[in-house]
Formats: sequence, C-alpha cells, structure tokens
Amino acid sequence: MDFNRALGLALAASGLSLDQVAQRLRDQGTPVSCSTLSAWQTGLSQPERAGSLAAVAGLEDILKLPSGSLVGSLPPRRPRGRRARAFEAETECRRRWENSYAIAPVLARLNADWRDLANPPVLSYRIRMRVGSAGEELALHVSRIHRGGSRGAQRMVYVTSYASLPHAPRLAMTHGCRLTRFRGDAEAAVAAYEFQLDKPLGPGELTLTEFTIHYPPRQTDRHTSIHLYPGTRDVVLETVFDAAYSPDRCQAFHQPFATAPVKILKELSGSEVRREFQYVAFNPAPGIYGIRWE
Repeated sequence: MDFNRALGLALAASGLSLDQVAQRLRDQGTPVSCSTLSAWQTGLSQPERAGSLAAVAGLEDILKLPSGSLVGSLPPRRPRGRRARAFEAETECRRRWENSYAIAPVLARLNADWRDLANPPVLSYRIRMRVGSAGEELALHVSRIHRGGSRGAQRMVYVTSYASLPHAPRLAMTHGCRLTRFRGDAEAAVAAYEFQLDKPLGPGELTLTEFTIHYPPRQTDRHTSIHLYPGTRDVVLETVFDAAYSPDRCQAFHQPFATAPVKILKELSGSEVRREFQYVAFNPAPGIYGIRWE
C-alpha cells in the first residue's frame, strides 16, 4: 500500500486530529506541522529528510502501527538536479488527471510518459465540442499552436477520457499532423493518440495542428475538459448544441488539479444559452478547464 494511503487510513482509524498528532510528535522531539502531515496523506509531498523519517517512525507508535510499516511503504527518494525537475514536471501532470492510475499504462504503450502530454508546449488551445439531440458528446475538434522546446519535437501525444469506450473513437481529420498510433483502455474508458508532426519542429519554431475525434456512442458525461500547462497564452472553449437540445444551464469551470474545488468562470441559463456557449481567456492559469451542461 502507498505511504499516503496507509497514513490516511491509519489517521482515520486512530480518531486523532492532525493537531493532536502534530502535538504528540512535538512531545516526542520529532516536530512536523499539520500542513506537512496533510500533504503527506494526500500525496502532495513525501518525507525524505532525516528529521521527517524520524517523525514517520514516531507516527507508527502514535497510530499504534507495527514497527516499520509506514517507513517500509515510503517510495524511493526523489531525484535531485535535472532529474528532480523532470520528477516535479511528471508529478504536476499526474495531479491534473483524476484517473491517472489508468492513463500511465496507456502512455507506456506509446513509449510515452506524463511529460509528453506537455511537449511540444502549447501556446494557444481551442476546442469545439458538438453536442447531440440528447445532450450527448458527438465530436471534439482540437486546434493548437505549438512552439518547439529546446530539443524541438517530431511527435505529440493527446489523451482523453470517455463515459464509455465500446469501440475505438474515430479520427475524422488531421491538419499539420497525422495519427501514427492509438492505444485505449476500454475498462477505464481512456484513449491516447500519438501524432507525427508533418514537419519536425525546431527549437522556438511555431506550428498549427488540428484534429477531430468522433466519440463512440453512450457518451453521457455532459461535460468536456482540457488540461493546460504553463506557457499557454490563450484558450477558447466552445460547445455547439443540436437544434433539438436546449440545456437548462451551461458553465465554464477551472480546477488547478483534479481533486481541487471547481471554480465557475462563466454561467448562462435558460434562453441565454441558445445554440452555442463559449469561454475565452488570455494568459490562463495552468490546470483543468472545461464546460458542462445540464
């Protein structure tokens, strides 16, 4: 069992508050703040320094756990220097996805990892979701302007989730790129696409890519979302509704990461919605942006 999950379960079973646990750690001579304990149990950070590891051993005693059970569940120490920056980038990407447990294996089947989702960097991001007569997702058009990083780029990887995945989504068109591989997890309803850029992207060069995905049937989530990484300068989200469907309400929303509270950025209801709903932002903060309809 992962350290953060083991700690969270032990804290819940103990009936002790974080304040009480922090006070007992101070009494033992291994002080840890409540905010640090909270970060440990949510997986936002992990104990690594000698003082922190001593506190973990103290937690085993406070929470009445077998000796070594928490210490033994700790992951390997995080790397430093360039490897540390790569680790932090991967962790930041992983936090943006609620179903990250299913996405990582699908990425691996494309010889990719979390960092590939942000490479080449996206300067401008536009999506248009077409919604059917029953409020279901029909097709998603994605248009992005990329800039080549320090090493340039020859491919890009795109991941999306579905309400169900009865068969592979159909790619209707591409511009500036071509599909080379598709990998999906039907049980987790996750799909990953590998595109080859029409022209290799040199450092600092710009290019436009576009593609349209036709969703499989039974897409009843009634929302669409994208993940923005640092450096994106503008974002446009649109939904276009079938003439036979009239949503009661549409909302544009933002979350810094998957488990964060949702912030409503724009809302229309009733006759205000009409056939289309749009949200535009310049210099958006990184995180999850989306539109949901009811």
